[in-house]
Amino acid sequence: MPPVDWEDAWRKRVTPWDEGRSPPALRRLLAEGRVPSGRVFVPGCGAGYDLATLADSERVVIGLDVSIDARAAFVESHKDLPGPATYEVGDFFTYDPTGAFDFVWDYTFFCALDPGQREAWARIMSRLVKPNGLLATLLFPYADPIPPNASGPPWPVNTDLVRGLVKDEFELLEVTEAEHTHPGREGKERLALWRRKGRD
Repeated sequence: MPPVDWEDAWRKRVTPWDEGRSPPALRRLLAEGRVPSGRVFVPGCGAGYDLATLADSERVVIGLDVSIDARAAFVESHKDLPGPATYEVGDFFTYDPTGAFDFVWDYTFFCALDPGQREAWARIMSRLVKPNGLLATLLFPYADPIPPNASGPPWPVNTDLVRGLVKDEFELLEVTEAEHTHPGREGKERLALWRRKGRD
């Protein structure tokens, strides 16, 4: 299928993936104190709900998306946050931040990429996440096995698929089925936490 014009979708407000709030899995990670302080990155951040949810005085939160209109929606809706949150407009595959991150949150970004971009995604994640930093992938729509004729976006994904891409640079800490999800996504989400391997 032809590539999705994400900017056009946001401009026309044709965004059926936009649930209007952060996923319960992220809110639970925060409630359990499992999101580290420091620098945090959210690729494909859309209207920026997760930036607002992650914003905290102990974190510097940066989101990235290709859509100027999505950024405008974030700025309009989140004028007063409890910590610094910056929304940048640009291409993930050419993104060059000033430093690596302690925590990266990927939800409905990986599954939106063309399968041919997945290896590049893995290489960039190994550069973006600090050694011993955490990559959290909320895998959706989860399918095991992945149907042979699957189409997307969103493209069906699973833990083994991601593991095959990141195993040289990341170790899997845990993977769990999301107990609470947005309506209609029940049983289709798995939260996988990966630690970037340290360097001697």
